[in-house]
Amino acid sequence: MAAILLATTNKAKIERIRKLLKVSRSEVKVDVPTDLGLEVIEVEEGNNLLDNARAKTRAYLGKTGLPIVGMDAGFFVDGEELDPALVKRNALDGRMESEFSQHEIGQRMLVYYQNIARNHGGQVEAYWKDVFVLVLPDGTEKTAESIRPVVLTAEVHGEVDDFMPLRSLYYSKITGKYAAEAIEEDEMRELEPVSRALREIIV
Repeated sequence: MAAILLATTNKAKIERIRKLLKVSRSEVKVDVPTDLGLEVIEVEEGNNLLDNARAKTRAYLGKTGLPIVGMDAGFFVDGEELDPALVKRNALDGRMESEFSQHEIGQRMLVYYQNIARNHGGQVEAYWKDVFVLVLPDGTEKTAESIRPVVLTAEVHGEVDDFMPLRSLYYSKITGKYAAEAIEEDEMRELEPVSRALREIIV
């Protein structure tokens, strides 16, 4: 596979996928809709990670001759009845993302998940579930998923990334480090389950 279309405009996700493919020595070129002059299609997300990833992917089917990869991630917290697929929306109290700047969204997420950790005495076990869907131009589909165990805390570590604010609140159970403390080797260890899932569908 020489190139793929990544069905997202989230800068942090795009950078992460490109980095993971590069580290795994993949020669696959990653394009996003704006690279190809395509209209950005916003897909309304529900509470099913696989359906969300599939909808993002299929929104671009027929608009390019490239294989298309869509993804979604859910954040599962022990003892909490949150909708894990709605990581951002949980923190926005039912309001639409369009009402806020990216910085405001990041700050609201930070405070919301800090409070959850405080309600559990300062920290609680959690995990990320990443789901990927690849759709080929003929409509053929492949799926893969990964699990990354973490510990959510109420403490902010390092600079907060407005696109991935929770990375300042949790540490990886794989490395024992917060993102702010991790060197690139640690980050790649933490994300190895994601790399493995990507390799399953992009060959």
